Amino acid sequence: MSTFIETDDIKYEEDIKKNMGLVFVLFKSEWCASCKRLWPVAEKVSDDYKAKAKFVWTDATKNIRIAAEYGVLAIPTYILFKGGVEKARGVGYLPENDLKAFVDKNA
Repeated sequence: MSTFIETDDIKYEEDIKKNMGLVFVLFKSEWCASCKRLWPVAEKVSDDYKAKAKFVWTDATKNIRIAAEYGVLAIPTYILFKGGVEKARGVGYLPENDLKAFVDKNA
């Protein structure tokens, strides 16, 4: 079961910038093969880490303002925010253990 919530160009400030906790944001798109491959892994991690972080996703091709603001040039891109500030970023597919290590290392 996924604990991801969807955000967009309108509500992302509330979902990301104003959140003082740990927020994992996944930029993806429907047409992206690597995104489709990463999504079930990210959903599993979101379920396992729901007590540690908030998990948010957005369609980078439909929400261009948020993608541009965070300099997302390739997808999937995942950014970890803490206190509304970017702490770490990654691009491309990661297996489950590596994605968990990314969150753990930067939490």
